[in-house]
Amino acid sequence: MKKAVITLCAMVLASMCFAQETSNPKIAALTKKLDSIIIPELQLREVNVVDIVQFLTAAAKENDAEKVGVNIVLMDKENKSKVTLTLQKVSLHKILKLTAEMVGLSVDVEEDAVVLRKPKEEKK
Repeated sequence: MKKAVITLCAMVLASMCFAQETSNPKIAALTKKLDSIIIPELQLREVNVVDIVQFLTAAAKENDAEKVGVNIVLMDKENKSKVTLTLQKVSLHKILKLTAEMVGLSVDVEEDAVVLRKPKEEKK
């Protein structure tokens, strides 16, 4: 019984967080766009995060049905982490999440841009 209550509480909290994030129509639209842009193939070998952001910005525009792309902002330019990824037919949103996780950053979808930054608990 306790397990069911804990699970239910976790589900309610998750849905509340999701509702807050998507209650803003601009954020919801950008999130939908991130999920709709599919990168056909991605092969990265020991590439730094600054170069990945530049590449993904261009790839987003190229693979966007509207050919507009999205704004991607890197707030931690001091991050020297290198990423190796090989993916096929993956959404831009998933690629950003995977990349951010690998280099210790969070992905925040805001109204006009996707921001990669240090996790909130580390902000000063």
